[in-house]
Amino acid sequence: MSRPPALLAGFRSALRRSGRATTALALLAALPIAALPLTAATPARADTVSATNWMSAVPDGTSLTAMSIPGTHETLAIHGLDAVRAQYDHGDSADTMLAQLNSGIRAIDIRVRVFGDAFTIHHGAFYQNANFDDVLTKLKTFLDAHPSETVLMRVHPECERGAFKCIDVPVDGVDPENPEDYAARLDRFTKYRDKAAYTGLFYAPSVSGTSQAAVPDLEAVRGKVVLTSFDGFGSFGLAGYRDNEEDHYQADSASEKWPYVYGHLQQTVADTSSSKMYVTYSSANNFPAGSVPYQIAVGFTSTTGDSAGLYIPRVNDWLRNYAVHLDDGRTGADPVRRMGVVMMDYPDDALVEAVRAHNPQKAQTTPTPTPAPVPSLAGLPESVGRAYSFLTATMDNSRTPGTGPEDLNQQNRIPRSYQGGYFDDTEEFGPKGFQASFTYDDALVITALLRDPRGANLSHAVALGNSLLYAQNHDPKDPGQKILRASYEPDPFVTANPGNPVYVGSFSVYTGNMSWAGMALARLYAVTGQPRFLDGARKIAEWIRDNTRDTRGAGGFTGGLKNSDETGAEMTKIQWKATEHNIDAGAFFHMLGTVTGDHGWESLSQEAFTFVKSMLTPNRSHLWTGTGNDGVSANEDYEPEDVQAWSYLATHDSVYSPALDWTAGRLHATDGPFTGVSFSAIDTSKVWFEGTGHLAAALLARGNPAGPNPDDPAHPFASDRDRAAVLLDTLMKAQTTAPNADGNAIVAASNDDLGTGQGDTYYASRHTGATAWYIIAATGGNPFRL
Repeated sequence: MSRPPALLAGFRSALRRSGRATTALALLAALPIAALPLTAATPARADTVSATNWMSAVPDGTSLTAMSIPGTHETLAIHGLDAVRAQYDHGDSADTMLAQLNSGIRAIDIRVRVFGDAFTIHHGAFYQNANFDDVLTKLKTFLDAHPSETVLMRVHPECERGAFKCIDVPVDGVDPENPEDYAARLDRFTKYRDKAAYTGLFYAPSVSGTSQAAVPDLEAVRGKVVLTSFDGFGSFGLAGYRDNEEDHYQADSASEKWPYVYGHLQQTVADTSSSKMYVTYSSANNFPAGSVPYQIAVGFTSTTGDSAGLYIPRVNDWLRNYAVHLDDGRTGADPVRRMGVVMMDYPDDALVEAVRAHNPQKAQTTPTPTPAPVPSLAGLPESVGRAYSFLTATMDNSRTPGTGPEDLNQQNRIPRSYQGGYFDDTEEFGPKGFQASFTYDDALVITALLRDPRGANLSHAVALGNSLLYAQNHDPKDPGQKILRASYEPDPFVTANPGNPVYVGSFSVYTGNMSWAGMALARLYAVTGQPRFLDGARKIAEWIRDNTRDTRGAGGFTGGLKNSDETGAEMTKIQWKATEHNIDAGAFFHMLGTVTGDHGWESLSQEAFTFVKSMLTPNRSHLWTGTGNDGVSANEDYEPEDVQAWSYLATHDSVYSPALDWTAGRLHATDGPFTGVSFSAIDTSKVWFEGTGHLAAALLARGNPAGPNPDDPAHPFASDRDRAAVLLDTLMKAQTTAPNADGNAIVAASNDDLGTGQGDTYYASRHTGATAWYIIAATGGNPFRL
């Protein structure tokens, strides 16, 4: 059976990419930060405060001493030996510095050499393809464009005696016995200061040359460069700037360096007087005896020994982790826990943001509410009826007469998940098109059919439930066992092979899909009272408990079993844990405990939801997708929609309420007449209709009244009910006007080629899962709760 190489649909529960794995160094075990999961801060909203203007949110009267300011050590050290380079290379002529400023860096470390009538930029003997004019020009360009910002600059004359060192070369020659030309240094700096091109660039008191300036408030230095020190010249810079500085720069390893960084940051946080400047250098280098800067700063994935495949954290990982957990336990009444100035080697955007997150913030003003138009949804009942017709017809038309055992295929039938458009390509998929019925979709169809208040679709729901039980008991590899595979073939579903096993599409066994099937069977038992459905659900729960329960990190349940040979012979235990799977499992166990009265299932439910809560981002605005193969470190590659809406639907816990608003804003998508959400922020050019149904259902479940929705600019003051109405209106439109629409079904996406960020794609093809979610949302349902 051929399948498209880039198909997310149906394999969705499998596609939780393995992220970084992590291991803790024994030396750091005693430090509180070492035990915390490695997570990144969440970017601020790009349409308000971003990396380029983050100081605009800090009150004018804030002293620089009270701030957390990310900086780079050896800002322009991008050329030379491994021991010389200290930053990622974004280009010569100070372009690297400009890239750092655009990422949020606001403190720089410029190393100069007198060369003729100018300063050139060096690290030791190595010229860095830039001069001081490049630095000042780029600083002026940045600050002119972002006048709310300030940049703190240390200027350090680099030349001195010793190996790998430079020699100042003034115009009148050089004395090899006296490489440090102090008079020339002072002369060159003052000429740069007084250049007409840089008039107004510097905070004047810091470059007067008569005495050091008192540390100013932010208001006084917006749009300016503050010289913090001109090393060797005590009448420049800020008074006391280097009095509380940690710079243990000769360290053999990251584990030697980190305790110095951690200890100094703890001192910084503990001193709440805000009257002193604190400067922490997280950088170190001990070439040739020990590690070079990159090895100390940046973690890596091991390729050798017992640690092969594990992510080995280094100083930047620990520092970021420290920053994102710094506010743990802090209340609104507590002062901001400032980190001071933090000078770093090789910082990435997440680390920079984690540091700058700890600054005082201006009070937010609430704009005047503007009522949003609300669709009437007058045709909703009739539209839902047509959606039901699609689901039942797809079940009834799922096999061609004369194929397979006639009686068994009449009794057991499953719907084709996708049809129309891309999935009807006979050249790609054969004469019948793409023939797959995904277990996740089938569970949704059962749930939707049971939402019919007339009970007219109960027989189809029972037939589909019976089909899942048949698959469970007639697996071609494990007959009579407890598993359900990721997908099956509907035409024929039951083969003529001995024992009449089912025709499997994907042999993988995923915790999420199994949980969805278990919820559907438990729901059938609650409606019909037929014990066979409860028995099937219990078997699934036992398999998940016995095969995926995990004690690493926050516990929870792993992803299940991955098949790699398309025959079911090679099954590999999945080590990562998905937030989605644990939401599914937690809801399933709770549902099973409800219908059986067995409190043991409720205990397992709590284990799953404990893991889910651990996946909240540091600012608790939304959730990460899961972990890497270590089962501990968060996979931060992308942030999917489903876990945001599902976490609230499954729990009704207010801690997940912000995730709904984050989804409505961050994943907002408009494509022609359709407005809703996308799968992730990777591609918001098209609307993902299934996810739009998720969010509509979740908003209706939450039911907030009208009020400010700052994270949802499309509907900034609407009630949840009105916001859901907009989404349901889009789904009604899609039913009749989307590409490949038939007037009954909902297609998966508003147009073909909706990317997920994982190399997978959704298409504008009619989809049982999207249609089922439409019915569930339109009827006020919640598949995670009885």
